[in-house]
Amino acid sequence: MVTLTVSMTLILSVDLPGSNQVNLAVGQPAPNDIFSPRSITYTSDLLTDQAREQAGKGVSEVYTPLDLGIGRSQLAMARDTFAYIEAVRADSSATLERKLEYLKAIQGVAVSEELGQTLLDLTQSDFDEVRNNVFAIIEDLMRQEIRPSQLNDFQRTARRLASLELSTAQTSAVTELAYQFIVPTVFPNEEATATARSDASTAVQPVTRSVARDQRIVRAGEIVTENDYELLGELGLLQQSTNWRRMVSMGIMSLAVVILISLYWVRFQSADFPNGRYLGVLGGLIAIFMLMGKIMAASDLLSYWFPLAAMALLLAVVYDTRLSIFVTVLIAGVIGFISPNSLEMTIYLATGSILCVLTLRDSQRMAAFFRAGLVAASGYFATIVMFWLLSESDLASADIALPTLYALGNGLLSSALTLAGFYILGGLFGIVTILQLQDLSRLDHPLLRDLLRRAPGTYHHSIMVANLAEQAAERIGANSTLVRVSAFYHDIGKMVRPPFYIENQEGVDPHASLDPYTSARIVISHVADGVSLARQHRLPFLVQNIIAEHHGTRAVKSFYRKAKEAVGEGGEVDIQLFRYPGPRPSTRESAIVMLADAIDATSTAIRPNTEKAIEKLVNTIIEEDFLEGQLNDSNLSMGDIEQLRASFIETLKGRFHVRVQYPGNELLLTDNLPDNMLPAPQTSRQEQLTRATHSVSST
Repeated sequence: MVTLTVSMTLILSVDLPGSNQVNLAVGQPAPNDIFSPRSITYTSDLLTDQAREQAGKGVSEVYTPLDLGIGRSQLAMARDTFAYIEAVRADSSATLERKLEYLKAIQGVAVSEELGQTLLDLTQSDFDEVRNNVFAIIEDLMRQEIRPSQLNDFQRTARRLASLELSTAQTSAVTELAYQFIVPTVFPNEEATATARSDASTAVQPVTRSVARDQRIVRAGEIVTENDYELLGELGLLQQSTNWRRMVSMGIMSLAVVILISLYWVRFQSADFPNGRYLGVLGGLIAIFMLMGKIMAASDLLSYWFPLAAMALLLAVVYDTRLSIFVTVLIAGVIGFISPNSLEMTIYLATGSILCVLTLRDSQRMAAFFRAGLVAASGYFATIVMFWLLSESDLASADIALPTLYALGNGLLSSALTLAGFYILGGLFGIVTILQLQDLSRLDHPLLRDLLRRAPGTYHHSIMVANLAEQAAERIGANSTLVRVSAFYHDIGKMVRPPFYIENQEGVDPHASLDPYTSARIVISHVADGVSLARQHRLPFLVQNIIAEHHGTRAVKSFYRKAKEAVGEGGEVDIQLFRYPGPRPSTRESAIVMLADAIDATSTAIRPNTEKAIEKLVNTIIEEDFLEGQLNDSNLSMGDIEQLRASFIETLKGRFHVRVQYPGNELLLTDNLPDNMLPAPQTSRQEQLTRATHSVSST
């Protein structure tokens, strides 16, 4: 935690590394004369940008090629217009007022009452001359390049081109009609213009600037320009001095944050996460996100991209929701403190992050994190709108458009960073993540493929245990994905000596030629062998723990009985030589795998076919482990155990297709084989009981 305090202090208080000789800003007066400490020639980005900008502005606007089709279209429009006018003139049934209304209604051509009267009064020959004169003007002008900016000039020209041989009435008609058909024939080509200007800018060579040693850069009292500031930066004269007051202030705040988190950890989390790795990861995440926040807080808009929700989701899944909310609120306050708009930024970050954590459901699926990201985005958006509405200034809608876009993007960015964080935490620190478990749950994993090839019976047993355990875990709200994956791998140690385990034997039992002590050591060794294989293949630590704990400290009772039979009634046998080394299950998930393992092995061996037989089987195994204290360290409540019992019974009833219970088959798991068990073909009663007991011991 000392390291975290120092890291946070440095992150929050130090802007740029190195000592500063000059502390200036553009537009401020220089406190004294500043001279160049050395000769330097450098490429000036500022001068280069200015030169390129001027070169681009010097390029004239590029237009599209002349489109003669526009002229033909306008001429066709003129012909249609005159055809319509001629039809109106020839309509003997219409009154003068109605004809004028018809002419005024022409689309795209403005016909005043005076012009309409003139067109109606013209003789047919005069009308034909007007029409031909208008067509000639259109054909002449529309062959030329007419830019939008030149349109008024060409329309004025059209008014002046009426034939001198026309009468006053004809000239008026031509003047009022011809110009209306003149439109632009070329248009600005923005893409070509941009390309030409870009090419012109690119063609400008970088501008260099040279300064001699001891040359004065800026005089005392002179306003610092952008060129001066750039030169000072090239000379390394803009290093900022350390602000000790600020560093002390940030140190106090960092210490307060670390103390609060430490107290919370000791009070609520240390028992659940005794491994120091988890505390180190927490400190590392805080430092990383503090650094990101410091960088982004320097910009008003970039701060809206700060993905604090990603840290909140990571903490919620790896640790728990309470710790996530507690740390998130503290970090949101710190980032808000160093941001220009502190109150808004604090509420903005805290609202979105807390919302996504509280609404996170089914964290074993990746889609849940993208849904949580969208919820965070909605919280961010609501905060922006709230402060926008509370603002006293007259803001346009564009004032919140960009921050809103950033807020929505922040939600998706947080989701993506969360998934990436899971990969990093799982790969570098061995912390179990949903992505790791999903990868391990694929049946084509190398370990599972080896298990199928070397010990097919064990492989099938592991699949059945996984199904049995997963449903039980879901019933009590445990991590069903961790349970399923751990069940897949709990017996991988049996690959070392497959024939010594009953599910892999094909008629030959190698234990028949061994003493019970040796047989017990071989059977017990599969736990240590499994842990060793799990470490070699870098399985998560929680999975390794479940492999080590899935038998607890049970005894291999079948071989213990053989040893007692060998020494007779008067002899003594040390049962500790037949016990698994443990430890006992330390989590609910580990206890579920242990119970499911024993229940599956026993039920497979004796195959109960009535509901009462299944209940007796499940109750017997759970009661035995409970009385032996195998479940004492697992954090299972009595309610959890009852729910597990019900789940196991339901699953077995579906697996063995329970039949109607007949009178006389109440007994189960006694010294004599009960009538309600289905004996394996060609297997005696005593052999079947022995197989069931041996299966429980060797699973």
